[in-house]
Amino acid sequence: MKMYCYKPQPRDYRQSEHHKEKFSQRLQAVADVLAMGTKDISKMAIAFGDESTFQLYCNNTRVWSFHKNLIGKVNTSKTKQNCFGFYAIRGKSLLIPIQQGNEETFLKMLDKIKEQHLEYDGVILIWDNHPAHITSAIERKAAILGICIVNLPTYSPNLNPIERLWKTIKEDIGTNGVIANLAQLNQILNDAFDKASKSLSFAKKWIDNFWNPIFGNSPIISSN
Repeated sequence: MKMYCYKPQPRDYRQSEHHKEKFSQRLQAVADVLAMGTKDISKMAIAFGDESTFQLYCNNTRVWSFHKNLIGKVNTSKTKQNCFGFYAIRGKSLLIPIQQGNEETFLKMLDKIKEQHLEYDGVILIWDNHPAHITSAIERKAAILGICIVNLPTYSPNLNPIERLWKTIKEDIGTNGVIANLAQLNQILNDAFDKASKSLSFAKKWIDNFWNPIFGNSPIISSN
């Protein structure tokens, strides 16, 4: 019957069908502006920013057993940790615990990003259109710090490779059995993020489709 079996990729119905073209245009505009300045693009850090919450719930799972009433439990507390992630394809990746995702928090994140990239000729930060990402205070602070912000089109998390990194980390949490407390959760988060963020594989398609075609004079090799 010419049918196919596959796992569908969910997309928000509000996402523009031209979201990729819109993002390419935004990235091209950044390339044009930088080309007119004195910054060396090959010496700029490039990264994706995003927030995620990692939480533990009481999950009782059904299992096959020769004994009655056997219950398998994983992550039995309701502990959670909010984090800001900075997944660098050039530069230093960062995972920073946060309380709330508001303007004050992201102003501090910009400072931390700058502190870790003083030796670079600026930073290109790609993130979404969270209301606290697009305030005038954020724009002013970024300009002062030499951070060039590129906002993704609305409802387009598929254009942010850090989303795939988050998925990998959450899978790691799910296979760790019972996590006793917040300290243990944070240790697992840090270890998983450190391991995953060293690989460019999460961003390979993004690099090939967006960065290298536009920034051909400063390509990124994404073979790992």
